[in-house]
Order: sequence, then C-alpha cells, then structure tokens
Amino acid sequence: MHAYLTDQALREANEGRPVELSEELGATDPLAEQLMIALDVAVRRWEPSARTYVDHLTGMLAAQLARRHAARPAGPAPVRSGLSARQLAAVRELIGERLAEPLPIADLAAAASLSVSQFTRQFRASTGQSPHQYLLGLRLEHACRLLRTGSAPIGQVAVECGFSHQEHLTRVMRARLGTTPAVVRRDG
Repeated sequence: MHAYLTDQALREANEGRPVELSEELGATDPLAEQLMIALDVAVRRWEPSARTYVDHLTGMLAAQLARRHAARPAGPAPVRSGLSARQLAAVRELIGERLAEPLPIADLAAAASLSVSQFTRQFRASTGQSPHQYLLGLRLEHACRLLRTGSAPIGQVAVECGFSHQEHLTRVMRARLGTTPAVVRRDG
C-alpha cells in the first residue's frame, strides 16, 4: 500500500513549516501502519460521510511522519489551549448549515482560519473529541430528534442528517448508542 501526501499536508502537520522526510529502509512505525490500514478500509468502504474521517486520518498520518520521520527535528510547537469562542462559534455555525452534507475538515479549519492540523488539535482541546466524532454526535442527536418528533421514513431521516443511507445510520446508532432508529422512533 502506498500513500502520497502533498507537501502542503506535511506543512500543515508541522505548524506551517516545511518537512523533509528522512530516507529510512526497514523502519517500522506501528502508528503509521495502523493509520494506513484505517485509510485503506475507509477508502474501500467509501461513503460520502467518510470524507471527514479520511481527512482526519490523513492529517494524523502527516503529523506522525513529520514528528517521527523528519530529516531534522521540527522543534517545539507553539502551545495553544484550544479554539477561541469566536472560532468555535464559526465552526458550529458551519456544521449547523451543512449537517446533511459531506463536510471536509479543510472547510471546518477554514471557518476557524487555521491549518487543518492546527484546527484538529485545537478542536480536540476545546471539545475533547475529534472533528469527525463531534460531527457524528451532532448528526446522531439530530436524527434522534427527528425520529422522536416526526414521521418521515427512517431512510429520509438518515439522509437529512448526513448519513449515506438508512443502514449507515443504523450501524452508527447501534455502535454509539446501543440502539436502532426503529427503537428510538417507537420509544420516542
């Protein structure tokens, strides 16, 4: 398996500074290996909503390569505790406007005026979750609300909440909430 990352992706993972990767033969990196496996699975089982997840994995892979495999050490990164209230409000507004659409991390980062890697770190510091997990949580909350209060078919609710189809909503709901859309609607 091969991964081709742009210089821009590596720079974003290194606070905007260029990264020169060292040439290493026979080196092992268990984290990079797991990230590559996760990328492979996400691409092979592609769904439109996987875009945010793939962007997040790509950013993590770039950060790992910049951190562990740079020809020269990157030096200490600037310390920042999270997004400002204004940045977080802008990101939440964008998510609210585009909840049903695929939402690349680059768009969320642009709303906060940050690089993808800076945004991902600062978003996690602010919310305790990755952007992908946060977005999934909001989509599930919205789906549960629609299921409890409306009568639209479950498949329609799934699409309105950013899931690719009913089975995708069911799979995520079962994994995160331990229930199904039909049960949420019935118990609503």
